[in-house]
Amino acid sequence: MEMFDGFISAIASEFKIRFHKDMQGSYTTNIEFDNNRSQEVLITLSKDEAGDRIINYYSIVGRLRKDLAELYKYCLQLNTTLDYGALALLDDTLILRNSILLRDCDPVRFMKSLSFIAAKADELEEVLIKENIY
Repeated sequence: MEMFDGFISAIASEFKIRFHKDMQGSYTTNIEFDNNRSQEVLITLSKDEAGDRIINYYSIVGRLRKDLAELYKYCLQLNTTLDYGALALLDDTLILRNSILLRDCDPVRFMKSLSFIAAKADELEEVLIKENIY
């Protein structure tokens, strides 16, 4: 975990981004956009099935309702067009997520994934939910 903490500190310093660490060791940051919108991204460290450490990015798009079957279909179709990450359901919440190996991650790759997840989640939130909630 110390290596991950150091990596996050280096990213924060280099790119002038504030990260907040919770008691479980997860980080959050709020990415602000020029259009007066923002998006929160949760960053966690876990291990994959082979035991390699992976960085996970999650950003909430919005809560879904059961009467929106067409929206679910649209989201699944949209998954095939995303450059990074995928749309997923976490309980009743639509999220955009991405994972990369920690050992393969450099600051530019980290920021590219972070920026993409935040921007795309915010874009989808604006289109689907019509508000700036998350």
